[in-house]
Amino acid sequence: MSEYATTVEKCFRISIDHANNLKRLAQTKTLNEDQIIEKALDILFSLTDLLDTQAERQGWSYLSEASLKRIWDNDDDAAFDIRRFRQQTACLTTC
Repeated sequence: MSEYATTVEKCFRISIDHANNLKRLAQTKTLNEDQIIEKALDILFSLTDLLDTQAERQGWSYLSEASLKRIWDNDDDAAFDIRRFRQQTACLTTC
């Protein structure tokens, strides 16, 4: 959880169930509800950054695949290179 020198007060509405779960979680973790919400937002923003990176990678993959299709005169060569490209990029994303 990050500590900020300056804080801003925000009002928002949540369901009764969410409010009860937030209160219970704060009590269980011996934190206040603001700290729980701040940690949840940190996690959300981290996931958003990760998803943005994946979307960018997929975008480059899509653009590269399209350019590979244009390079070759015959479909067999293009299909071979596209399969090889997908295998290489799959290794990059899972390794």
